[in-house]
Amino acid sequence: MPKDVMRMSAWITPVEAGHKIQLPMEWAAELGLERVALLEKTEAGILVRPCHPVSWDEIFAEKLSMVALPSAIDLSEVSGDDLIL
Repeated sequence: MPKDVMRMSAWITPVEAGHKIQLPMEWAAELGLERVALLEKTEAGILVRPCHPVSWDEIFAEKLSMVALPSAIDLSEVSGDDLIL
């Protein structure tokens, strides 16, 4: 895009059935919007941001691992009657 051409920062678009709107193709390409977008409700309106897909590995990277830890329970004084609920 030539430097002397002003970039559009506002766009009027109709709201179609099902509350759908169509974004300008150039904006979607520039922001990398492909399959999913993040919508944020603000006092000024609705903000559309790119939302890149996340893998399960990335989701669980910060979760606690489920590693079996050794148990220190003393079962020497437990009878079969104690296990009945």
